[in-house]
Amino acid sequence: MSQSIEESSLFATRQSLLLRLKDHGDQEGWHEFFETYWRLIYSFCLKARLSEQAAEEVVQETMISVAKQMPEFRYDRSKGSFRSWLLTVVRRRITDRHRQEVRWSRGIEPQSEPESGAPPAIEEHADPRRPDLDVLWASEWEGHLIRQALDRVRTQVSEKQYLIYEMHVLREVPISTVVANLRTSVAAVYVAKHRVGRLLRAQLTRLKQDDPHE
Repeated sequence: MSQSIEESSLFATRQSLLLRLKDHGDQEGWHEFFETYWRLIYSFCLKARLSEQAAEEVVQETMISVAKQMPEFRYDRSKGSFRSWLLTVVRRRITDRHRQEVRWSRGIEPQSEPESGAPPAIEEHADPRRPDLDVLWASEWEGHLIRQALDRVRTQVSEKQYLIYEMHVLREVPISTVVANLRTSVAAVYVAKHRVGRLLRAQLTRLKQDDPHE
């Protein structure tokens, strides 16, 4: 067999998770969805210049929006990627937040935007320094995939091998310091670097195949 039962389960498709979300009573499915995407959305909002409180609220509002759309949602890759769909949902919530801030600053009662239809246009006088959300989302998504891949790799190697890789490769700690602090050898560091790096590349390839950009 080219893939074990455990591996097949580990790489369950995003489509299957989204289908589970159609059942609002599937608490495990919703927990998995939240744990998978909340950090991505929160980090994205912070880099889009929202406050921490506003970013937390956008995360919550995004989850509510997804829940509302799930009954009629159809996951069809031919019509666009999941990444683009989720960006559309998050962008609407960020736009709502910016509009509310503008209204509050003008003393106007905030109004919520509709869930359906085209995404609302951003305020005419939006901050010109605000980053390009499409470019920012692509960057954050890449980091999101790397974090997912690292979480999966961690289950495939020993704790010490992963710690060696994290210190030497991810944190760029000098090899001599890694050897001294972890009481290991230079050879063990190179072995861990090669093995974990190979597994990480394989995991990223699988994740990107399951989540095409187009």
